[in-house]
Amino acid sequence: MKQMIGMIVAVGMCAGTVWAEMVSLVQTTDMRGQTEYSVMTREEFAALQKEIKEEYAVYAAAAAEAKKEWDANKENKLPFQGGRIKVRSAKKMGVDFSDREKAEKKKSQLEERASEKQLEEMDKAEKKNKQNKPKEEDVAKEEARVKAFEDAFAMISKKMGDKLGRPVPSIGFVMAEPKKEEPKKEEKK
Repeated sequence: MKQMIGMIVAVGMCAGTVWAEMVSLVQTTDMRGQTEYSVMTREEFAALQKEIKEEYAVYAAAAAEAKKEWDANKENKLPFQGGRIKVRSAKKMGVDFSDREKAEKKKSQLEERASEKQLEEMDKAEKKNKQNKPKEEDVAKEEARVKAFEDAFAMISKKMGDKLGRPVPSIGFVMAEPKKEEPKKEEKK
């Protein structure tokens, strides 16, 4: 009798493991190339894939419209930076986990490695800048390229959001779309 109860408990535990929620570690890359890691269920991953598929469908048209708008603006001295902007992507990292805590631990490890790699790259760039003192002209050119890229990203992102009816998610700090200055209205006293 005790053996029978033990077997029933063991079968129940195995069935519980089978029915446990399976989660995946997913690497998501945004339109600017920034990456983040997330722990997702199958349903969440499928929803993300659906969103990305919708974004792929409208990306080409949004990029073409943004390029036309960019070229029409005579103030833009640099070429349109749309070639550096890609549609979001998501991919599963490794095998699925039956335990969310294990997946979170693996996520933490991956994020830690990525931040260490980023710090190393920043240190290398800083050492290079110390050795080759950049000229003010070069610094100004680089700042103009970065601003052109951010403006192109904002234009494409806005046009995609208009077509999709929802904003396109981005990772990290996002610069707001450049505002056009309006003349100040006089206040009545």
